[in-house]
Amino acid sequence: MIVADTSWIVALRDPKDTHHTDATVIDEATAFEDVLLHPVTLAECLVAPALLGVLDEAAATLRAAFEIVEFDDDAPVRWASLRAESGLRLPDVVVLDTALRHSARAIATFDDRLTSRAVDRGLDVLGSARR
Repeated sequence: MIVADTSWIVALRDPKDTHHTDATVIDEATAFEDVLLHPVTLAECLVAPALLGVLDEAAATLRAAFEIVEFDDDAPVRWASLRAESGLRLPDVVVLDTALRHSARAIATFDDRLTSRAVDRGLDVLGSARR
């Protein structure tokens, strides 16, 4: 199981992104694995489509492509603790927490700080230079 970060999804969907080729390779390599997407990450991925006027289409495409995880009542407490401990921005904390909570094998990201904190917690990272 993989947890998707916004940076990977954006790179995957945008052929002009500097990480697009790597994102595509990761997508092909993980085609037979479940890829989880947290609703907070989904919201981040939908900002640009909202600005472009294609929000509904983009939301439907992402919901079809990824398994959207359920929000749980204890998440804010875990996020606050993990944010205080790691120094990550809240959206990255959500990705890391999702991976830890769901026993994912890896996170797909191009974010170096998230990569570092994920590796520190024993997760593999797909997409980073620290692979």
